[in-house]
Amino acid sequence: MPHFTGRAAEAAAMAARLTAPPAPGPEDHRPLTVLVSGAPGIGKSALAQHVARLVRDAFPAGRLLVRMTRADGEPRTVDEVAAEVAAALGEPGEGRALLILDDVVDADQVRPLLAPGVGIAGSPGASAGGSAAGPDLAVVVTSRMGLGGLIATHGGWVQRLTAFTEAESYALLLAALGAERVETEPRAARRLAALCGHFPAALRILTARLLTRPGLRLTDAADWLGDDPLARLTLTDSPELSVTGLFDRALGRLDPRLSEAFERLAQGPPELLADRDRGPEDEGGVPEAVRERLADAGLLEDGPPGPYRMHDLLRAHVRRTARIRDRRTEKV
Repeated sequence: MPHFTGRAAEAAAMAARLTAPPAPGPEDHRPLTVLVSGAPGIGKSALAQHVARLVRDAFPAGRLLVRMTRADGEPRTVDEVAAEVAAALGEPGEGRALLILDDVVDADQVRPLLAPGVGIAGSPGASAGGSAAGPDLAVVVTSRMGLGGLIATHGGWVQRLTAFTEAESYALLLAALGAERVETEPRAARRLAALCGHFPAALRILTARLLTRPGLRLTDAADWLGDDPLARLTLTDSPELSVTGLFDRALGRLDPRLSEAFERLAQGPPELLADRDRGPEDEGGVPEAVRERLADAGLLEDGPPGPYRMHDLLRAHVRRTARIRDRRTEKV
């Protein structure tokens, strides 16, 4: 990821975890696993790849990134992934290897790959029924899902990401656009970051647009973006790189009943109270168990004992989508 900035504490913690010596005690034949989770566009893949570069000397057998979904969003099979990993990593005994399983859809997609006796490391050509994944392999899993079941059954360590701080957003703009441009208009730069909701993916799209318009003042860019952030956080030559597309793909993975509940929640305030603090009419009557599933899918943050929270940019997108659908329905 060009101009990687922010996440200093998270990157340091992950690097320390991945390079730490094995804990004393009986040998565990499962690979060391680190889970990076969070909302769509929050920077999970970028952080995983950045950390992989930081720890490259500790993994002489190589580092491999495996996409766990196809271009159409469909999950890849366990056998398909296992065969790719075995072919890429080669013979065992060449030292430790680091594997990034990127955009895991659910625990069932990755659990067989980590199980002793049916794992992903071993002789070339091994498949899901091949040799065991062992201590010579470390695995970083990125997923929008919380994957608590995977952590419960296979252990591991979790790094949950939230939106950038104001300082991290400003640092990204500095790194991408240059100090001369940003420090000339610091107030406009901070307004641009706020309009992006401090979402890393939104900031990347914005900086790409601004880099292609080097003469555009940041103040003018902020006024232009402020008129319609959702529609304008897109790249005209690559329309799949857009905030609305990113959110649509994430919401498309939801069970329709969860999607309907999420839309009801989006009509309320950004902060959603816990059950004990709300009345029966609050937040569209969506029970806490449903909100927990939405939080597990990376679409809500926090939760009991504090309030749940929906990110402003995602909330605005859901409301906008509902209005467009309702207008189309009225015309029919």
